[in-house]
Amino acid sequence: MINVIKDEDIYWHFREYDIILIGTNIYCTMSQGIQLKVMLNYPYVYEKNLETKYGDIDKMGTILECKSENEPTFCLCFITKGYNFRPDLEKDYLSYDALENTLKLVNIKYKGKKIACPLLGSSRFDGNGDKKKILHIFKKVLTDVECTVFDYFQKSRAEEMKEVRDRELAVKKEDRKAYYEMVRKRKEEAEERFKKNGHRRY
Repeated sequence: MINVIKDEDIYWHFREYDIILIGTNIYCTMSQGIQLKVMLNYPYVYEKNLETKYGDIDKMGTILECKSENEPTFCLCFITKGYNFRPDLEKDYLSYDALENTLKLVNIKYKGKKIACPLLGSSRFDGNGDKKKILHIFKKVLTDVECTVFDYFQKSRAEEMKEVRDRELAVKKEDRKAYYEMVRKRKEEAEERFKKNGHRRY
């Protein structure tokens, strides 16, 4: 069964599901969108990814389970050879065959489980593929799991940080005390992340 949730970031729902699927490339990079958030906040996922062979074409269409005690279980799905934003290159760089193969493996490995994922292969960072075609593959293949798909626009880190700063400046114009409270809270949250993961981002 496939459930689709529109315009909501899966990042805030990781602990509600048994397994989280993340689309990625074969070059061990997780530098934007939901991949970056996972890498920064759940470093065991990136560490496991780095154990695989860099640029290995044989990873296409395979999955990699990433676990850590008392943390969400992730499953990396290798569905692209990489990503780029060059306008002279093909816009759609998702391998639909690799996507279908990874979902077949997921359907077998996690039978009966409650899983969730962004709409794999549809963002700028994991394939830029056609959403209708991707959803058709999901519905065709995932017959033995309960899958919730979060269909939303994934922002780059720069885009997200600009939004945060714009919100803070808007508050500053209206209420300087509230603005300084927002900044203080953001810094406290950053320090907590540093204690947990060794960095202050996200």
